[in-house]
Amino acid sequence: MGLLKRENVQICETPGNWRDAIKISVLPLEQGGYVKSCYKEGIIENVEKLGPYIIIAEHIALPHARPEQGTIETQISITLFRQDIEFEGREASARLFVALAAKDNNSHLDALVQISELLSDEDTVGQILASEDAATLYRYFERI
Repeated sequence: MGLLKRENVQICETPGNWRDAIKISVLPLEQGGYVKSCYKEGIIENVEKLGPYIIIAEHIALPHARPEQGTIETQISITLFRQDIEFEGREASARLFVALAAKDNNSHLDALVQISELLSDEDTVGQILASEDAATLYRYFERI
């Protein structure tokens, strides 16, 4: 499908808070011209208003915002942090951030199905979380 470019996959040291984690996870999308700089702020505002809706499973976050909040082109980035990041006061945490920018309400749905299928297997998630480098991490998601 081509919704994930190799340069959008990264492994990073764990930042101090979830806001920084969102900024880091969206950075490849911003640098690649897929989102405007305001996109990450939109996600942060949404989480502050709605709670950690981006946590989709244990250890896994799907940072995303509405297309009108700064999406230019549909694209995904994958960021693995070394440790879980807590969403304070919410008893939610994640270390795998699959940032999604969707330019409309439909173009990303096939990718979401593939991501859901991939991340529904606990053994696979364990292997993904144990990835030592970005190339290994990318191999799990390269068909998306």
